[in-house]
Amino acid sequence: MNEKELLKAIYGTRLSQGLATVDSMSLALRETPEEVALRLEEASLRGLVEVRGREVTLTAEGRSRLSVVMIGGAFEIIHPGHLHTITEAKRFGDTLVVVVATDRTVSKNKGREPVTTQEWRVKLVAALREVDVALPGGQGSIYDTLEKVRPDVVALGYDQTHNPVDIENEARRRGLELSVVRLTSPLPGVKTSKIVSTL
Repeated sequence: MNEKELLKAIYGTRLSQGLATVDSMSLALRETPEEVALRLEEASLRGLVEVRGREVTLTAEGRSRLSVVMIGGAFEIIHPGHLHTITEAKRFGDTLVVVVATDRTVSKNKGREPVTTQEWRVKLVAALREVDVALPGGQGSIYDTLEKVRPDVVALGYDQTHNPVDIENEARRRGLELSVVRLTSPLPGVKTSKIVSTL
């Protein structure tokens, strides 16, 4: 395991589980607890992590070594358009966080029940190689999620209605510095709603 893998695992484990420990890091990295403890000690000496009792956190310097990209969506049926979007988003950083919309949000935005539950959609997205962290979205606003994830880049899908300037301005008001990029799609006709309508 290299330094970047260690830092990404700490960030991702804390984000998804609320707490990173030697044991949870051992599972995430598929390394022995002894090896993880040794790597954490080395990273601590370089000022990248703090280990307090069982809890492991990134220092500001450790977090600055990661470039976190966040995207969000329903991801009801994973199709080639999603794969392109996820791959394109990952090009803007080294750590990709995908926020999966709640069932209620999907119903509100699509005018129908979701094809699969949020729990299953999170599991499917998490299984994709490019995804470092798959998070269930909450009932609050996008800005509540931004404060939790604290990304460096927000990547918007080509058809998402959010205004990039509004996101950047509101994030700045909340003490977050980030940029917003609009992704393209080589397959704009491939959409879950079209797939569902043919079933």
